[in-house]
Amino acid sequence: MDGVSRDFAAYIAAMVSRGGPQSSEYGEITNWIACFDAAKRAGRVTAEQECHVMSSFGEAVSLDTVQGFVYQRPHGYAGDYEVIDRIYTHWLSPMEHLRAWDEYFHAQAVPHAVRNRKEFLHTLLDQLADGAQVLNLGSGPGRCMLEWFDRNPSREIHIDCVDMDSNAIGYAQSLNSRHLDRIRFSCQNVLRLRTERRYDLIWAAGLFDYFRDSTFVGVVKRLLPALDDGGRVVIGNFSVDNPTRAYMELGGWCLNHRTPEQLLELMGHAGLRAVVDAEPEGVNLFTMGTRA
Repeated sequence: MDGVSRDFAAYIAAMVSRGGPQSSEYGEITNWIACFDAAKRAGRVTAEQECHVMSSFGEAVSLDTVQGFVYQRPHGYAGDYEVIDRIYTHWLSPMEHLRAWDEYFHAQAVPHAVRNRKEFLHTLLDQLADGAQVLNLGSGPGRCMLEWFDRNPSREIHIDCVDMDSNAIGYAQSLNSRHLDRIRFSCQNVLRLRTERRYDLIWAAGLFDYFRDSTFVGVVKRLLPALDDGGRVVIGNFSVDNPTRAYMELGGWCLNHRTPEQLLELMGHAGLRAVVDAEPEGVNLFTMGTRA
């Protein structure tokens, strides 16, 4: 077995026996994950060795932890709506001996960035006039909308939500039950989306970084007929500077990380004039496009 894999597995097994990482150990475990990731990228880790490393986590990669929910993928994909809502709500395991792993997870840059993107959307919604129409692609758990409508009960903003996961739709409908006069849900694959409506804002917080470049451009082009005059397309994408990337990919949450320049180029290919912004962590980028 590769030395890094063997030593990392032993390190994790010892940490599991102590009840998980303490805050003073966060830097150390993050360095171990980075070293293991580098060994994988160099081709020095086999699939069997990687499986051995993951097995050393034991219950720490069960569904009773957030990192385990990412790894196990009970809904069939990484970054599913339950993972995102566990991040939004700073969920901690009901199993006391596993909570330290959730605290470590939530201390990472990506969970902070994911929570920040709620406020990014809220700012965009604040800027819309009453009567505005919004298309929310890959709408997930729907907590962003719940919190905004709870704070703005009299605002007449209408949001169409599209997600290909029927469980995500059901969860979001239940969560937003008191706001269903302003939220509509549709279970569709965005790649085949057809709509006759026109929107002032098309929002996709965590969808396009699952797409390769050609799909990214193709989907944006497909959305253009639905963009109203003066409307904006706002697309979230994790930055190549994401310091949590190795930890995410250890659990199988692999995305297409991009630079601001790459995002601007892709939007240009799709026929949009764009600028790039970011949430305060600088990890989740947002490219905002209007018709060129």
